[in-house]
Amino acid sequence: MNFTIGCYTISDELPKLFREANILYWARALLTFSYEYINHCVSNLSEPPPFHIPRLRFVEAGLALSHDHTQPGQHKSKLLTMPRAVYLVEELITNEFLKYIHNMDCNPMLDPYEAGYEIAAFLACTQHIQYTKTGSLAFISDYQGMCGCEVFSVNDGKDMFGDGNIERAVSTFEKAHHCNDYCKWSGFKLECYNIAEPETETQMDS
Repeated sequence: MNFTIGCYTISDELPKLFREANILYWARALLTFSYEYINHCVSNLSEPPPFHIPRLRFVEAGLALSHDHTQPGQHKSKLLTMPRAVYLVEELITNEFLKYIHNMDCNPMLDPYEAGYEIAAFLACTQHIQYTKTGSLAFISDYQGMCGCEVFSVNDGKDMFGDGNIERAVSTFEKAHHCNDYCKWSGFKLECYNIAEPETETQMDS
């Protein structure tokens, strides 16, 4: 079979990559807000929480635009408005890639006995915090290796976060999300929606 590798024109690719960069910008803001809330809750108590709080971040990233050199007779300002190419440049991840939460879900993809589950459970709790503290408007999903992500929001028909924004996931969050030990900790003062049932030995051995 013959395959042809194609690419977008610059006029099509630029807005798509700009949107991807904007998603990362909003996701970093939401994650930072989550940690600020967590730190505030912990600092107001005399004893630390009964669990470890992972310290995570998104990769550094940005848009890089390539412009042609000014040609004789061309107006410089006009040339600068027409980039030759655009790239979404991201920090290299050298650790093993893990997908923690699917972009159609608000619960960990990993099982309790799998490596990385505690991080996945913590990220599910940050979703709960974001959903609650934005007034049921938005949360981060599709957590994967702290690189790619999606921001889900109720946007009244406005296309803020691209094709990955599944508005229905926000409206059904309270029914779909299963609160884990992070969510249930009284120090976070979160309303529990559904309690995650612990895995039985039979389930873990299967």
